[in-house]
Amino acid sequence: MEIGPGFKETLVLADGGEVQLRLVAETDGPAFVAGLELCSDRTIYNRFMGTKPRFSDSELRYLTRVDPDHHVAIVGFQTGKLVAVGRMVRYAHRADAADFGLIVADAWQGNGLGKHLLNRLTDAAKERGISYLCGEMFATNTAMFALVDGHPYYTDWILDGSTASFEIDLRSPKSG
Repeated sequence: MEIGPGFKETLVLADGGEVQLRLVAETDGPAFVAGLELCSDRTIYNRFMGTKPRFSDSELRYLTRVDPDHHVAIVGFQTGKLVAVGRMVRYAHRADAADFGLIVADAWQGNGLGKHLLNRLTDAAKERGISYLCGEMFATNTAMFALVDGHPYYTDWILDGSTASFEIDLRSPKSG
């Protein structure tokens, strides 16, 4: 599936609910502000590795004004609410790799939305010649560990105290 300017997809979740996926738009700033309120302190802490009471104006510009060749953000909406974001940003010093992250609002967790976003970001990465999705998270973030380990590509992990760094090798699918 091409993850380009016209990308739109309706995802049916495990609970039967539907989420509309598309690329982020410059006008999504208010949705990001409202979406943050749908996330618990724990979800926010795990995603941003710290507290995030609100987004600054410069953060909202960064989150919504992207270069689709180097910065892809897929947003998920249900009944007009921003409930999930998956994002990858190509490293300036390493054109074959991108930083990856995602967040799913608490009420939508556990329904396959995070897994689907990771799959779509994998598609987008491959389309752009990116071979590695990389990230950093708290070592206690068991849901993200399970998501990354369940992805059908090999992942290298580095555990360093309270943090874990990973690199998903999109050139190396797991067999079987």
